[in-house]
Amino acid sequence: MDVFIAEDSALMRERLESLLAEVPDVAVIGHAVDESGAIERIDALLPDVVILDLNLQSGSGIDVLKSVKARHTAIKVAVLTNHADEVYRSRCMSAGADYFFDKTLQFMEIGAVLKELAAMRQPGEKNGSQ
Repeated sequence: MDVFIAEDSALMRERLESLLAEVPDVAVIGHAVDESGAIERIDALLPDVVILDLNLQSGSGIDVLKSVKARHTAIKVAVLTNHADEVYRSRCMSAGADYFFDKTLQFMEIGAVLKELAAMRQPGEKNGSQ
């Protein structure tokens, strides 16, 4: 299962990549630090899952979420943010987020969710064939 990370913090990307390296059948295929780079690379790479921060160097994670869901409905989007208030959760879920996690309290849950998603995939299944 291919994963793309849209996160502007190098430290957080490294933590995510370390966590995901331990999840069977999951590979991080790219990352971006801003809205336009994220949209462009997601369109080109077509990952199975996007892990998305709401705060990016420029632009908005919510706009990335809206773009992904408008063009690639099969891509799962997991928002991982420090802005875990209900208003952000509600906006993200309304925009099509599949998951919403608080970085501080739920960081480790990302690995468990991806492990579960990878286990549910059929052998040879690629994003878009669902």
